Amino acid sequence: MSKLLTISVLAFAAALSQTTWVETQGSMGKRVEPFARPTTPRVPRTPDSTSPLDTCLPRQDDMCQKFRTLGGHFVSNNKIPARDRELLTLRTAWLSRGEYIWSVHHADYARRAGLTAEEVARVTKGPDASGWSPFDATLLRAVDELQASRFISDATWKALGDRYDDRQRLEVILTVANYTMLAMYFNSTGAQMPNGKTGFPVD
Repeated sequence: MSKLLTISVLAFAAALSQTTWVETQGSMGKRVEPFARPTTPRVPRTPDSTSPLDTCLPRQDDMCQKFRTLGGHFVSNNKIPARDRELLTLRTAWLSRGEYIWSVHHADYARRAGLTAEEVARVTKGPDASGWSPFDATLLRAVDELQASRFISDATWKALGDRYDDRQRLEVILTVANYTMLAMYFNSTGAQMPNGKTGFPVD
């Protein structure tokens, strides 16, 4: 390969890498495309059901049993603080347009975990909004990176390690993955917001 060709190939590779990086950065904090939310459930629930997860029927089905167990695991089996969990959950719900998740968490779980109403509203503004502590911003940035590129950058991974051990950093990934999956499920099955709950703030 000639020297000129080698230089051209390297220049093209560098430009492609830069373009990919810019595109990824441009998608940071970007929500999924809007959709026409079903006004009625697509999958029926039993009269005594207490959760939209009950649409995964029958209960004795192995897939449904394991899905329900996994879906509920991250509410109360955490090694990270509940407040941190709720920041991850709400940011994931916002970016995924998981309004059922938001409606259930923002006034109940999040407030019990210590998030104020102002902080809950600020979640929609992302990690660069004024008012977050450095570690709060790191948690929100981890969500944005996972949603944008399915990858936590070295800088964010290291920043998480300032407070978390490896087990807790893995929990960050799995928490975001779990609520992304639940948003897909609730959105697609037409989960309706519970009575008395409110959805997303006006964006």
